[in-house]
Amino acid sequence: MRKIINIILIMAVLALGVLLAIGAETDKQSPKKPSDNISKGLSKEETSRLLEIIWIWKLVDELELKEDQLVEFIPRFKELSDLKGKFYRDRREATSKIGKLLKTDTPEDQFQKALAELRNLETEFREEEKQLGKSLNSGLTIKQQAKFIVFQDSYRHDMRQLVGKLRELSKMREQPLKSQPKVLKKQ
Repeated sequence: MRKIINIILIMAVLALGVLLAIGAETDKQSPKKPSDNISKGLSKEETSRLLEIIWIWKLVDELELKEDQLVEFIPRFKELSDLKGKFYRDRREATSKIGKLLKTDTPEDQFQKALAELRNLETEFREEEKQLGKSLNSGLTIKQQAKFIVFQDSYRHDMRQLVGKLRELSKMREQPLKSQPKVLKKQ
């Protein structure tokens, strides 16, 4: 089962790599202004999906998850990931609301209400995160739990480095050659 999952993930990564290459070729044909998007040809949603696929693939390999563990782990992880995404969106909205209140002559009771909403949001999130974390870890051995903690930290660091390198490569590809070859004139 693990081999099948690895093969599927490799195929998904290769397919997205081909899409990247096609997108890069398409960009060469039209003289557009270069963008800072590291994933030309892919939307932000597709890019985040690609990173998620790579993350799961590496995680399965690193933790050496068995088939039954994998069946339990992936949905729980997805639920935790969705919870985090919703929390950070809601938190941004609440923080933005507080920022807008700060720009106006707002009564103190409205600040208290907005701050209470933000604190309540954070408290609820932490409680749900703790429950989902326990559920996620319940199917793992102690050693796998330790590997998971280390993996999360090292993977974030690795991804930041990878994104930085991809940006550098993208900038290098977008720069024109310093010495363009001269075309021979026809006589």
